[in-house]
Amino acid sequence: MASGEGRRLQNAWRAPVDVFGPGEKSIKSQIQSQTMDYEFSADLWEQACAVVDEVLDIILSELKTQAQKMSENLEIDVRFIRQASARQGLKIVAPDEFDAIVPFKLKGLDLKEVRLKDTDGKVLPGQMRMSVQNPSAKSVLTERFPRLLTLGVFQMDQGTWLINTKLLQEKVFKSLMDKTLSITEDSLKRKGYNVTRGSRPPTMNIKIFSNLQFPIDVDFVPGLNLRDEAVMIPDSVTTHPRSIRMNFPRFGLMKWISKENPRMREQDKDVIWRNCSSSYERYMFDMCLNNRERLYIVTACRIMKAVVKTLRKRQNHAANLLTSYHLKTIAMYCIELLTVPTVAPTDFHLGGVREALGYFLKFLKLVFDKETLPEFFLGNEYLEKIFPDSYFADEHRKYNLFAKENPRQVEAAKYGFGGMEAILEGCYTYASLNESVIRCFENRVLRM
Repeated sequence: MASGEGRRLQNAWRAPVDVFGPGEKSIKSQIQSQTMDYEFSADLWEQACAVVDEVLDIILSELKTQAQKMSENLEIDVRFIRQASARQGLKIVAPDEFDAIVPFKLKGLDLKEVRLKDTDGKVLPGQMRMSVQNPSAKSVLTERFPRLLTLGVFQMDQGTWLINTKLLQEKVFKSLMDKTLSITEDSLKRKGYNVTRGSRPPTMNIKIFSNLQFPIDVDFVPGLNLRDEAVMIPDSVTTHPRSIRMNFPRFGLMKWISKENPRMREQDKDVIWRNCSSSYERYMFDMCLNNRERLYIVTACRIMKAVVKTLRKRQNHAANLLTSYHLKTIAMYCIELLTVPTVAPTDFHLGGVREALGYFLKFLKLVFDKETLPEFFLGNEYLEKIFPDSYFADEHRKYNLFAKENPRQVEAAKYGFGGMEAILEGCYTYASLNESVIRCFENRVLRM
């Protein structure tokens, strides 16, 4: 980690823009005729963003007030962090889903991240427990968080106070959210909004009905503010003439295990935090903005989202498995292996969207065959080239994103891959792809 303050990440929703290469003028209309018309107007985008921002401002302002009534040291930051597809310029079809992190602090607690291990003593990648390190911790908790202590949010394990994430979510944040929506219902309606609450813990999910033709789903998740880290991004990555020090906020997201899991100690199931990589993910797409070759990959990612959406209606096995995050992960591997000079082959250049789609499809074929898609920010040996000395560059254990999917669905996906090639016929090329990049993805990236 570099010392000192760095530049802050932008915090604005990003309208999607497709960028095609030389001689690719007609490819977009061909792709849309073979898949779907996945575009929407700039005016609709701006209206949807305005709706989300106004509703979240009202709700989070009241949520902050209610949190302080419950515990004056539970501090919610109303300046929510925009993330995921609507922040990264990847939305398709309609601006009807938005995601955000709501930062919070437990003021006065000295918290330590403790790596989480399974019953075999192996460290679980990206997961941790949060222990209270204050001297005389019990009296500090009694004084500063009496209500949370009574609710069981802090629990003792082998002489150490830990935060129970399940109770923090269900007894604190869920309760605060219910109260907040009840209080803000009338003021939201006066502004023309009807807001309903979903239940997808630990996410706080709301559905907004407005004067738009469609409801908007907003997922916002409470994120425990961990320390920020300043990372010196190399000039080979930034496309600027010099390196840039960037500031990356780090958050812990609540997680727990309800189902039977013999690899997890019973007392650990309700105290799990996930180290959130959202800040670094946002930068992966920010660094594409002034680089045409990276924008070809972003464009290819949007096209593949349209492919998946189209093929799901035909019950294609590959499309049924893939999520937006899976496709985004492939896009980030493409950005890393094809456009970062210290990783890509010497003097390599990506010719356009046809080539980008070719690599996307080749990578997907290997992913399906090996039934493996490693999380980009865990155990990625090339991450050091983009985020040197950072928290995630120092994380050497991989995690297969398909591990939490239905094994039969993962196995069946390879039989749907041909449908992806067929629907994109004439819109991609394998002819000019660099074999060393594909071998690298197969033999190094996918090696667990």
